[in-house]
Amino acid sequence: MAEIPYIGAAERIYPVYKLIPLSAHLAAAGIGAEQTLAGSGITVADLDDPYFFVSRQQVATVFGNFLRLTPGTISPLELGASFHLTDYGFYGYALLSSATVRDAIDFGMAYRELATPIVEVELSFADGEAAWLIRPLPDFAPHEAMARFVLEYQSGILLALHKSVSGNAFRLRSASFGFAVPDSAAHYHTVLNCPIVFDAPQTELRFDQAWLEHRPLGAHAITFQLVRETCREMLERIGGGRGVVGEIYRHLLSRSGQFATLEEMAGYLDLHPRTLRRKIISEGTTYQEIIDEVRFKLASGYLTRTEMTHESISERLGFSDASSFRRAFKRWAGVSPNQFKSR
Repeated sequence: MAEIPYIGAAERIYPVYKLIPLSAHLAAAGIGAEQTLAGSGITVADLDDPYFFVSRQQVATVFGNFLRLTPGTISPLELGASFHLTDYGFYGYALLSSATVRDAIDFGMAYRELATPIVEVELSFADGEAAWLIRPLPDFAPHEAMARFVLEYQSGILLALHKSVSGNAFRLRSASFGFAVPDSAAHYHTVLNCPIVFDAPQTELRFDQAWLEHRPLGAHAITFQLVRETCREMLERIGGGRGVVGEIYRHLLSRSGQFATLEEMAGYLDLHPRTLRRKIISEGTTYQEIIDEVRFKLASGYLTRTEMTHESISERLGFSDASSFRRAFKRWAGVSPNQFKSR
């Protein structure tokens, strides 16, 4: 898979997965979601919208609010450790249904943009041991307290994901953290249940490499294929363009089968139609070309993963009849729909 280019901090392309636990924990402490989301441009209703996407900038704002509002009884490490694979949607189901833990990790690293990354992670191997190396991203490390927060939070999440995939028998061999020992470190030992070192050169979680060959609890080849395809489309949505073209592309894919006119899309983006047209042209394409690309992507999926008739596909994609769909598809792919499907 081609690497996705660097994504700007303001690009609204991530689902709200990582924000929901923060809001829920503060709510349990009597702090309203409005306070948690203050200044981020995210509303309480947005947290329940599966089609709502946020930027890293917005995520960082909510993290800052959490850090400022959180009672001393809430630990980022414990919060991360309470994560469930289902909190990651299709991405989580793909990890759970992988053939081996190693396959799950390979998939997770390849598709990690779907998890709203807040750190850089790398898996290294030495002497039968595997180690997660964790470093904060610049967006999430404007000061020491925030850097420590994301290191703790992500460490807890990684432990939770391993236990979700491998079961509660999973154990870390040791852990180290690249910051000073906290005033009360007891909860670190309670959560991680392994030897811990503070003031280390970097944050690492180490475990027996043999765990990588275990079969995940939910391993299922057909399920994995289905959710992998969905994740691939989601990842393409993230990498499907920058600027206004990327916004249009992601909006159309998230509402497959609903093809807004340029005027309707301009309203969604809060732009004048002429302004939107100029922006699209400046990015080297046209609105019709974007529509055609999304239609082709959807049609390809329908042909290869369903038994939908040409009539059903043409209706789903907004064509007047099946023959119009077939002509358009041959123009896009260079082959007929039947030839494409047989391949």
